[in-house]
Amino acid sequence: MLPTTPLRAAGACAVAAISLALVPGPAGAQTPGPAARTGQGPHVRVELIADRAAPGPGMRLALKFDLDPEWHVYWRNPGDSGGPPEVTWTFPPGMMAAGLEWPAPERIDIGGLVNYGYHESVVLPVAVAVAAGARVPQEFSVKAAVRWMACANLCVPGKAELSLRFPLNAQEIGQVSGWAEAIEAARGQVPKPAPPAWKTSVRSNGETFVVDVLTGARETEAVFFPLELSQVNDSAAQAVTPLPDGVRLVLRKSSQLAKDPAVLRGVLTLAGGRAYTIAAPVR
Repeated sequence: MLPTTPLRAAGACAVAAISLALVPGPAGAQTPGPAARTGQGPHVRVELIADRAAPGPGMRLALKFDLDPEWHVYWRNPGDSGGPPEVTWTFPPGMMAAGLEWPAPERIDIGGLVNYGYHESVVLPVAVAVAAGARVPQEFSVKAAVRWMACANLCVPGKAELSLRFPLNAQEIGQVSGWAEAIEAARGQVPKPAPPAWKTSVRSNGETFVVDVLTGARETEAVFFPLELSQVNDSAAQAVTPLPDGVRLVLRKSSQLAKDPAVLRGVLTLAGGRAYTIAAPVR
């Protein structure tokens, strides 16, 4: 029987934020047998996809998660509870994964707790790096040992052993164009560095951080997602004030914050699906 965790239980999914590797792999969490390209856990289906049929420089892979209604998986900073997907890759010598790319998340309010993550479906791309002088084999398999935490009104761990062999077979070749589009669309949702012309300042004001981001235009919508744990009170409402040339956000500090960070880093999402990484010294 798969263990489940009520979302509000003491320590609930916060344990997973420390390390999903500490969560035991539940029986029946995925299809048994040798690694396959697809896997399944409670309320989650995961695929290993690629943007091309044959290996080569610049190749990208991705993990595609499809979730049951009302269920979500987590962003790199999960917020009040949970933990992000983790993956261990196996490549031929001289090849490696460069690190997952994270599309901008959403705030997910579950009974007063606010998580950062994704509903319905999300694609997490990863670039494949090749060491200088290394040769890319024409035939090889990529393996991905994936663990995740999925939550709705309770949290359940899942895992899958995925594998993709190159060159792809005929059925997979027929899906490559769709995979490539999905990977490119996800990369378009990954936050970009803030433009050099922007000016960002952070002021510590008692129990809050006051963040001013001057973009050069009046911004009517904004959400801040902290990149570091336990700096911002994730469940607190964010006060957003449009400025003539930007936006101001007032963020409540985390009760676990012992002292102000030297720099506050995060992702800022704006109207129209725009997302940027920002960082500024805390005054």
